[in-house]
Amino acid sequence: MPGFEIEALRDSGRAITPSDFEGRYVLLNLWATWCGPCIEKIPALQKARQRYSPERLAILNVSFDRSRPEATALLEKREMPGSHAYASGGLGGEFGGKFARVSGRSSSMRGLPNFTLVGPEGKVTEIISAGDSGGVLEMLSEHL
Repeated sequence: MPGFEIEALRDSGRAITPSDFEGRYVLLNLWATWCGPCIEKIPALQKARQRYSPERLAILNVSFDRSRPEATALLEKREMPGSHAYASGGLGGEFGGKFARVSGRSSSMRGLPNFTLVGPEGKVTEIISAGDSGGVLEMLSEHL
């Protein structure tokens, strides 16, 4: 998994890094409030949390919204399990450039929603990009 340091969504002074999740599977959920399919995936994230304990599966939700208040307002209304971070550079920023690429397409193509599953050893196990037909729960049951 590429290294990263990203600001926590609600605590902008705190940085989140891969070392925060050592020894666990990590599901990176790249989302935004303006992305309808991202919002539709929230129930799958809730089911994933019910099936897999935080000790086994960490969920890191990374918002690509234009501003923090947009993302935090949605989180006040809808439960999205896991840790929350904010990609201040958007899809074209450093974090988006590393994780929001649409697989099998030009490196300039990006997409949301995007789920990346990283194994406990830090290797990317699987990616579900925008437009992929696979579901996050199926991906998790296959690997966990």
